[in-house]
Amino acid sequence: MLRQILRPLVLAGSLFALVGCGGPSEYVLTGSSRSAGTDGTLTVEEIEGNRMMTVELEHLPPPSRVSEGSTVYVVWIKPNGGTPSMAGRLDYDEDERTGMMRATTPHSAFEMMITAEADMTVTSPSEVVISRQEVGGEE
Repeated sequence: MLRQILRPLVLAGSLFALVGCGGPSEYVLTGSSRSAGTDGTLTVEEIEGNRMMTVELEHLPPPSRVSEGSTVYVVWIKPNGGTPSMAGRLDYDEDERTGMMRATTPHSAFEMMITAEADMTVTSPSEVVISRQEVGGEE
């Protein structure tokens, strides 16, 4: 009788342990003071030893309204203790006021930043940060 009671509990515990492992992590993104109404999500999923990040933003004003001379939004990855590197350009839809981008990184812990930039030739992020998010723990 005790075995009949314990067996479903053990199976349920195993199922909960499996569900909690390996799934994507989702972070809520909010806009900085430069883009206060902006919100969205950052989803990070482990794939083949790397991390696939998907950034989706809504209520995003045009880059030129956030900072004079800006034409693009750029996503940066800054590993813990490291230097920021460009992940890519946020695909901005001016009519919908949305932005989306997918990129991969080998880092499990990093800060993701989105900045307004004059163009894609920049080599470091500007001070015009639209949103930022810490991801993961210790590497």
